[in-house]
Amino acid sequence: MRRTIRRIGFTTAVAAVLAWAPGSGARAAAADPYPAAALCGPGFTAVDQDPIHDAAGRLLGTVHLLHNPFTGYGCAVTLKTAYAGMLTRTQVYLDPEATTPVVDDGHRLWAAGPVHGYVRGGCAIWGGAMTDPAGVLHRHDRANPAIGGAVTCF
Repeated sequence: MRRTIRRIGFTTAVAAVLAWAPGSGARAAAADPYPAAALCGPGFTAVDQDPIHDAAGRLLGTVHLLHNPFTGYGCAVTLKTAYAGMLTRTQVYLDPEATTPVVDDGHRLWAAGPVHGYVRGGCAIWGGAMTDPAGVLHRHDRANPAIGGAVTCF
């Protein structure tokens, strides 16, 4: 019985390593080597996300909003899809109504963020943007020009 359990455990571990190995089908499909929840930290769960498209409709990346219900903090991350591994301006911001806005904006290879802010019992404006190699800025799809982002209440 122990030998069977060890064999199953070893087979599962090998399969997991192969699935995440560089160049494998499962890993090659993902642009960013880090999922949003891993960047935000333990206890954060997905709340919302919004894509960033260029003028031709090509997906450039996705802005993710996460929340930790135990601490009351929110987290936002922009993960690149297009131009991943290339230095292009990438931005993410989180503006909780009770505290100061937090922004990460700069030339990034894979992602902008994470940015954290206390959101318990209130609302937050959040969003992100990316530039293409020509320097044209593209905002996330639900960016409200009046407030700069999307609003989520917790």
